[in-house]
Amino acid sequence: MKTALSSSNPFASSPSQVTWAYGYEFIPEGSIVLDYGCASGDFITIAAEHKKMTAYGVEKNKDLVLSLNRPIIRHVDREIPFPDASFDVVTLFDVIEHVYDQKFLLREIRRVLKPGRMIVVTAPHQYAFSFLDPGNMKYRFRWLHKLWYTRRHSAAEYDYKYVNNPYGLIGDVDKEKAWHQHFKKAELRHLIESAGFRMTDMDGFGRYNDLMVLLGAFGIKFSEKFWAWQQYKFDNVMLLSTAKVSPN
Repeated sequence: MKTALSSSNPFASSPSQVTWAYGYEFIPEGSIVLDYGCASGDFITIAAEHKKMTAYGVEKNKDLVLSLNRPIIRHVDREIPFPDASFDVVTLFDVIEHVYDQKFLLREIRRVLKPGRMIVVTAPHQYAFSFLDPGNMKYRFRWLHKLWYTRRHSAAEYDYKYVNNPYGLIGDVDKEKAWHQHFKKAELRHLIESAGFRMTDMDGFGRYNDLMVLLGAFGIKFSEKFWAWQQYKFDNVMLLSTAKVSPN
């Protein structure tokens, strides 16, 4: 990764939070921020403790939103539940690869961003080890994943999460998409710029992540030092990008 991380960045010391560390660097003091696909809201919670900002999150998993019961986190189905030109920064951490109608989502984000303001997008990179992505094992080996999940949880929970989810999801991926997408750099750039943005930065991190996860399942462990080294030394596994709203 080429992007320099400030000493005050609360995510810089964790090799598993590189995407958040990257995004944090592009949030100006005093910003109004929306984290799309925020899950439990950990990024906005931690970031707001270290930088002056007003933060909100939206999440498609309504069960999670209801369980959190946090006013700053709202359920999103299709349209983002905020007025036009509400935000200075919208972050999209490892989300766009889960979304079926990506162009609509980016247009919605453009709508809620103030003129000239910024989106931060991170997504899996298409590279040599992409086929090892554990997020796609439930599609490649459906019967094996179903067997593992039902034994670990229950058949009813499997049906609710992966077959008949009321929010249109298979796990955390849109049902219509049914694949954890990986992007080439030019592909991600074209998608973002075709929605009315101007790309301002493209970076990446990691090289052996998926391979290390696979080997870890067989009991082969790697040191934290090696994990961190390969995260920041290379730019193969994940794409990190920023773009600004283009003038009309």
